Amino acid sequence: MKQTLLLALCLLACLISQAQSPPSGTIKGVVVDSTTQAPLSYVTVVVSPPDKEEALKTTFTQANGSFEVTGLPLTPYKLILTYVGYKPFSMQLPALEAGKPADLGKLRIAASAKQLQEVQVTAEKLLVTQDIDKIGYNVEFDPESKTTTALEMLCKVPMLSLDAEENIQLNGSSNFRVLVNGRNSTLFARNPKDVFRSMPANTIKRIEVITDPPAKYDAEGIGGIINVITHDKPQNGYNGSIYLSQATPDSRFGSANIRAKVGKLGISAYGGSNKFTSPDSYNSFERREKSLGTTLRQQGKGNNKSQYNYFNSELSYEIDTLNLITAKLGVSKSNFESVYLQTVEELGMDRNLTQAFERNNYGDGSWGNYEVGLDYQHTFKRNKEQLLTLSYKIGDNFNTDDTDLEFVPTLNYRGPAGTRTQNEGKSVEQTAQIDYVHPFKKHTLEVGAKTILRDNGSDYFYRNYNPETNTYVEVPSLTNEFDYSQNIYAAYTSASLRYKKWGVRAGARLEQTVVDANFKSSGSVADRDYLNLIPSTTLTRTLKNMASLKLSYTQRIERPSLWYLNPYVNRQNEKAISFGNPRLKAATSHVFSLGHSMFKNGKSLNSTLTHTFTNNAIQGYTTFNPADSVSSTTYGNIGRNNTTTLSINSNATFFKKLSMNLNGSMSYSQLSGNIGGVDLENSGISGNVYSYVNYRFEKNWRAGVNLGYYAPRVMLQGKSAGQFWNGFSLSKGFLKDEKASISLSVQNPFSKFFTGYSDVNGLNFEQRSEYSYVRRRASIGFNYRFGKLKEDIKRTKRGIRNDDLKSGESTSGGGGN
Repeated sequence: MKQTLLLALCLLACLISQAQSPPSGTIKGVVVDSTTQAPLSYVTVVVSPPDKEEALKTTFTQANGSFEVTGLPLTPYKLILTYVGYKPFSMQLPALEAGKPADLGKLRIAASAKQLQEVQVTAEKLLVTQDIDKIGYNVEFDPESKTTTALEMLCKVPMLSLDAEENIQLNGSSNFRVLVNGRNSTLFARNPKDVFRSMPANTIKRIEVITDPPAKYDAEGIGGIINVITHDKPQNGYNGSIYLSQATPDSRFGSANIRAKVGKLGISAYGGSNKFTSPDSYNSFERREKSLGTTLRQQGKGNNKSQYNYFNSELSYEIDTLNLITAKLGVSKSNFESVYLQTVEELGMDRNLTQAFERNNYGDGSWGNYEVGLDYQHTFKRNKEQLLTLSYKIGDNFNTDDTDLEFVPTLNYRGPAGTRTQNEGKSVEQTAQIDYVHPFKKHTLEVGAKTILRDNGSDYFYRNYNPETNTYVEVPSLTNEFDYSQNIYAAYTSASLRYKKWGVRAGARLEQTVVDANFKSSGSVADRDYLNLIPSTTLTRTLKNMASLKLSYTQRIERPSLWYLNPYVNRQNEKAISFGNPRLKAATSHVFSLGHSMFKNGKSLNSTLTHTFTNNAIQGYTTFNPADSVSSTTYGNIGRNNTTTLSINSNATFFKKLSMNLNGSMSYSQLSGNIGGVDLENSGISGNVYSYVNYRFEKNWRAGVNLGYYAPRVMLQGKSAGQFWNGFSLSKGFLKDEKASISLSVQNPFSKFFTGYSDVNGLNFEQRSEYSYVRRRASIGFNYRFGKLKEDIKRTKRGIRNDDLKSGESTSGGGGN
């Protein structure tokens, strides 16, 4: 029955009426290289008044060099084309005619060894662009991309922010998915923060934020989707770049990428290595039991370091002009180790010391993944935008975590002298997908089906040291093997309709989820089968002066990943343990959004008002057992979350040399939940603001200043600290066409340490964690570009996007590691 419903949904899409409207006020054409006649993608197309260079509308050419500008009043215009490495091109156009598009055919632009200087249109390098369902930030146009990491660059992207611990948030939510070139990547499967921090920003072309994902995307990810677009213009010949950086405290980056094309065969590859060192950080933790008045105090310091390596490649072969095969390979691995030394004290209600000991924590581990994928794309003769895509991908994620704990008695300590714990997790995922895109007139219909098969597992043990036998003895109650399988069967349909200045995108996605989880020692834990119908709709209206309005509604599913389900008990701090919950259920969220964008005279303003509510949200919570003086942190479907967020992003250029960026948001959240049979509520305002100023001097010198503030978070059981940050950057380009550059940056020069806190209040306890770590960093980097390209590599326009799992986050109880 359920499979029948899936097929019925696809068939229903074919019954959508093909609304027709005669085109009016339209300019279109194809931009090609004047020498090779090869189409040029991502050329900036500006429509301006015939006697000015003021942008009325702007767009970029597609992969085949084509562009189309609609919704233009019936008057004369001037068309301006700009592209890095090519001479500026402009032409006068007569008054447009109703119902008769101005088809300019092939527009040939000539290569130039000099930088564009003559016809400088301010809109030529728009940092922020907006489409019907996404906002894009063009990283390649940001001069600071040569001096910062991709993580630091995220602060500038509309609706994205970093909290005090550099965790990424999208529109105030930590629940999102990361795609690479529109496809899921195991590179970001475990912790996106670590990956972005290891990547130089100049390896990224554009970052897109999709806050209202249409039906073609998986239904999970309440906050939305971050789509990372890498440089994809490998052409006949080859090109590439090398980036090296050294920072203090001791951290270093190295990355390289190369793109090449010979005839019908094209290849692109990028990889890198990152060593990140965090010097001694300091933490303190105090928990007070309310009724008895007992207190637990912990103080300590520690350091950690990690090594991260990654490699990704894509190989494409154009069988003929209508058939294309693309193969992908990705591999990454990270190793880390840490040392934390702590003193632990327990005090009675009279504030006298009742127990004391030292805890020395030595940990190491690794995580990594691989993925292999294959896409086949067929383009139909009647229309190049009519596509059929078949995709398959298999991937494997693994992680190991080993910890040795050593206890040194000081007063009345009766626990083990040592403990050894280990957790090994693994996830194998297979995905098969079919997508069909059918254009008709100015409209588009999309249908597709998808199957995801996931097999997850976690083996863990816990052993105490026996000094009499000098061995570690396993604790059966804390040792187990956990298996979890999750199979998803989905079908979707989506229609995009355009009528003059109006645009509508509507669709639905039907998903069946089959879950089976069990402990090998105790039998089945969960066996669930549920069906979700997820609607989505977006309405847009084009206004004057390149302004637009957008109204949307969608539902999103929040499925727990293995990170949240894993029952492994983290006892690195035996007084504040944490573990996952294998009985978690999927949560459904409703998202309403109203957006406005405006581009004028090289200035842009984007604002979005979003309201999200979830009735059975997955929330972390902490309880306390006074009998053994241990707090436990886990997850549950315990919450109701209502959040209203206003996000604003603005970019402006003054005097052709001074550029400014402002990115910020403000949220009002109402949280409620039931913990231990008691209803809890909390509400408050949170937000962030980030600003960046860049000035371009003569002889290819650039200087930049950034500053920002992140307000405290609102949590169901407490609150956390806010923070300020700032930084400076300086870069110099040299060699022909600035093929080489050297950069210097300093982050937080006026404050070596950041000190923050997190407060948690429970029914019978209250606790505060304070932490301090080095955040001042100085780095010097070198970037070199080489090679010359002539013709674009073909890449499939559709592919697998597994964006359906809640991202991992720390389950630490705040007890200080």
